Amino acid sequence: MKKQGKKIVTVQEAFQVWFEEYVNINTRTNTQKSYRGMIEKHIFPQLGDMEMNKLDARLLQKFINERRKCLKRSSLGKLLAIMRSCFSYAVNPCGFCKSNPAENVWLPRDIEEPGKEIHVFSSTDVAAIEKQYPPGHDYYVALHVCYYTGLRIGEALGLRWQDVDFEKRELTVAGTMLENGLRQSMPKTRSSYRTIPYGTQLQMLLQTEQLRQMDVRQSAGNSRYNKGDYVCCRIGSGKQICAPDFRFFNAWCKKNLGGGSTHSLRHTHATMLLEAGETMDAVSKRLGHSSIAITAKYYSHVTEKGKLRMRATLDNLFPPDNVTG
Repeated sequence: MKKQGKKIVTVQEAFQVWFEEYVNINTRTNTQKSYRGMIEKHIFPQLGDMEMNKLDARLLQKFINERRKCLKRSSLGKLLAIMRSCFSYAVNPCGFCKSNPAENVWLPRDIEEPGKEIHVFSSTDVAAIEKQYPPGHDYYVALHVCYYTGLRIGEALGLRWQDVDFEKRELTVAGTMLENGLRQSMPKTRSSYRTIPYGTQLQMLLQTEQLRQMDVRQSAGNSRYNKGDYVCCRIGSGKQICAPDFRFFNAWCKKNLGGGSTHSLRHTHATMLLEAGETMDAVSKRLGHSSIAITAKYYSHVTEKGKLRMRATLDNLFPPDNVTG
């Protein structure tokens, strides 16, 4: 479409250019997938056909205000950040518009971000999982790594033996296994890159698994067994495991435990640490969260229990009988 010899660019076309020239080059695969989902679901249906040079801050503010009815504050902030980045690129270097129409758009203040609802496995649930997925099952090692360390399932599957320090009893999260079976050499975010300590129980499990893999490789004379040198691999073939494979575990949890998934192992680990007295800051760093505020949103149920204990302590220190009118 031409106007006075200059091509008119739509919002959808601007996003396509931004993706091709910037996002696909500078962001991780999971980030690209997340961006694409939000853009196609929220931006294109409402703004996709609009001309870039007709966008203004008031129109976009109304759009953001309307989106608050269906998005939480964190998701709405992400949506606005995506628009700001794309439209900034549309200004320079693309020249699709003279100024960034999203620059002066802000999140409504009346949005309350509720605590995140999470599923935590009980001790009975954990025992049932142990029975269903015993040693020798393809899922056994990965499930226990998540349970004992709080790693995301992709991080556990991307863990290599070189990332495990048996002497210090530490493991380093330096990558993640993507859904397509390729290992990404960086974890989910910058803060997700971390080295964390682990206990004796996991030490014994990992040492046993490493010896098992070595025995299989030697007895089969197969130097290509577990060629990626992954901590978690298929017992018989040594092939890598991908997160989508655990859909069977998630379905089993839903059917037999009333809910839960591999991510619930992470939530269970964090909850156990917090209830045992570890600080929110220490747990936040262990989980690889970018800020303690994110951790607090997920584990507000633990802080509520802490408030109850605090009230009980206060009542013991200052008994009601001592109160005078």
